[in-house]
Amino acid sequence: MARATSAVKSSRPAGRATRDLILKAATKTFVENGFNGASVDQIAARSGVSKPTVYSYFDSKEKLFVEILNAVCDSFAELILEPSADSEDLEAILLKIAARYTRAVLQPDIVALHRLFVAEAARFPEPSRRYFEVGPERVHRTLAAFFKSRMQRGEIRQSDPLILADLFAALVLAPMRARQLFALDKEPDWALVAAYSRQAVTIFINGCLVKSRMVDTV
Repeated sequence: MARATSAVKSSRPAGRATRDLILKAATKTFVENGFNGASVDQIAARSGVSKPTVYSYFDSKEKLFVEILNAVCDSFAELILEPSADSEDLEAILLKIAARYTRAVLQPDIVALHRLFVAEAARFPEPSRRYFEVGPERVHRTLAAFFKSRMQRGEIRQSDPLILADLFAALVLAPMRARQLFALDKEPDWALVAAYSRQAVTIFINGCLVKSRMVDTV
């Protein structure tokens, strides 16, 4: 009995490793070929396992795709704000948020998965909804709570904090992500991304501050 228990325990890490190998191979295959163009045969060959082995971990190609989507959702950071955000200068913390956000979202592999999930949203509505809720929406709600606290302190004009968060994210992210989504750039130009972020933060602050403090746009 002890030997049998030991064998089961020792097989678990190997099982997890095989499962992760299949997921990585499937992710690359889906990104390259789309859902319809990808086959379990391709995924098995790429992961170096047999087709029956793939099916022993995942019942179908659909289940495999949903598992990838869920894994990406689970990888999102809980917060984009540091503990010191409430006490830090507004411009300084928004520049940090912009840098962290763009670095996370504009990575080529994340852009490729985002493009794939949007393309397959009609086929997988519930997982796609979860991706949106756990990814963009959670980030925006975190930002909205931050903006609301700054409104309560009289630093930012009173407005809908969630709309404010949506607009901030769009200012910071939209131009550079559009270039990535349309495959105009193989890799982000991080210096250009930083320049856009600085200008976006300046425009945002000058539009929402209560005080007549204007940030230099140069």
